[in-house]
Amino acid sequence: MEPDELAEVVRAAKSMGKKVAAHAHQEDGIIAALKAGVDSIEHGTYTGPAAIKLFKKTGAYLIPTLLAGDTVVKMAQTTDIFSPAIKEKAIRVGSDMKGNFAKAYKAGVKVAFGTDSGVSHHGDNAQEAVLMFEAGLPAIEVIKSATVNAADLLSLSDSIGTIEVGKQADIIATGKSPIEDIRELLDVDFVMKGGKIFKQ
Repeated sequence: MEPDELAEVVRAAKSMGKKVAAHAHQEDGIIAALKAGVDSIEHGTYTGPAAIKLFKKTGAYLIPTLLAGDTVVKMAQTTDIFSPAIKEKAIRVGSDMKGNFAKAYKAGVKVAFGTDSGVSHHGDNAQEAVLMFEAGLPAIEVIKSATVNAADLLSLSDSIGTIEVGKQADIIATGKSPIEDIRELLDVDFVMKGGKIFKQ
């Protein structure tokens, strides 16, 4: 799409009160989407210095979807569904995703949590937290990416994202601190949604 077409898509969406997310891997696409005014970039695999500057200027969020990359890498390593060239590319891109995400975070790009579970299994979504941590995001920042930042990105901070009087009481709890061991998020012991307990 041409820059004016991208900008018109964003303008039209925002005129209807909608947010715009762009799935982009290469830096040229990331830059084009950010210049058009999108609210978030999903994947951002090849986020480089120019894109980082635009992320910071626009305030857009990066949703790294490391689980998607990790899933494709595992598929490439354990199955024969890819040609040799695609297998090599999948493994390289999965590694690049982690490295470029770490650089973006360290440079001050805002991060929100998402998995793009079109390739990974639903129910494995919490693995994203582990992968983000392994890529260099401190555990507390991983948790904020899935709560405070995700609510901000969706313009829902008035109702979710933090535990406060008047909010929806969407709460999980683990046996031990996920700040001390991020893998605790893989074994949630308590789930409350809208003040109603679903697991304890």
